[in-house]
Amino acid sequence: MSDSTPTSDPTSTGDPPLRPLGGYSEGTGQPMTPEQFESARSTGISPYPVRVLQIETSSICNFRCNSCPLSMESYDRPEQHMDAEAFGKILDAFPKLEKLELQGVGEVFLNPSVLDLIRTATERGTAVHTFSNASKIDRAMARGIIESGLKLINFSMDGADDETFKRLRKGGTLRRYKRCVQNLLQARAAAGSKTPHVGAMSVLSKNNMHQVPMMLAIAEELGLDSITFTKISTSQNPGELDSIGLTEDDRNQLNSMPPYNGKLEVNVSITPMNFEERMDCYWPKHMAYVTVQGDVTPCCNYYDGRTLSLGNVFEQSGEEIWNGPAYREFRKKLWNGDLPDNCKTC
Repeated sequence: MSDSTPTSDPTSTGDPPLRPLGGYSEGTGQPMTPEQFESARSTGISPYPVRVLQIETSSICNFRCNSCPLSMESYDRPEQHMDAEAFGKILDAFPKLEKLELQGVGEVFLNPSVLDLIRTATERGTAVHTFSNASKIDRAMARGIIESGLKLINFSMDGADDETFKRLRKGGTLRRYKRCVQNLLQARAAAGSKTPHVGAMSVLSKNNMHQVPMMLAIAEELGLDSITFTKISTSQNPGELDSIGLTEDDRNQLNSMPPYNGKLEVNVSITPMNFEERMDCYWPKHMAYVTVQGDVTPCCNYYDGRTLSLGNVFEQSGEEIWNGPAYREFRKKLWNGDLPDNCKTC
């Protein structure tokens, strides 16, 4: 079960692949020259437009998972849903968007406007992906998701038995999870649709790593298309999570598991980045994160604009933010090895 990447993208838009800054020049498929790379590193200006965006469409959630800041009593961020007008402003600010991921601190499907938001983006030709805790997908919602044009959805599954599931995803049950996933898969089959791609996302820690074979079995039983295993991020609640984070011995144990040869597409990402990989992060090259309040941050690790905001899309244009002074300063530090604290633990 070693780290892997998908052999094919089930949601490909047919556009040129997104390449690292040091690898290929935007749109040409040709390697950037050392001079071009050094220029970008010295100025902090990205030669790419924003091509992938993560938007937090809600900061409200009905779960209190231990890996989420909402489980912390001290976390006092205002609760709100994003409306259609605000969503449209964000899309207008980044006109070269190719892929949109709806995700953040909140549960996407608690927002009563979520299907309208997905349709708005897909009608502009943007591939929309999302994540969900699989608690609000009844049959009517499932049909709406199929009709919305959503390309991909991953449902979070951190336990293979009800006790573990309830403990790690407080507010949910494995039985309800299965029912909601089945609602969507049945609606997709009834519509004769190939989309959305439906997968599971499992965040591994000492609490559930022994259940990997059982989670694979559940994903197969449900008829999912894929399952992704990733490691828990302890930076969001270090006092409580440090003791359950994966160690090198844990990763070696997971990597020694027999190869999986079933029908599922299995993706694994459990190895921490090294210094060079963190320094060469793809996020500030062509990706950004936008909170429900409109704050633009470097990535999903900066899920709260009060920690770091590089601009607000409701107050500035996307162009002013993307290569503005704050973003340029962030990139220069990162690309020259002065990693911010949130990046050091990614």
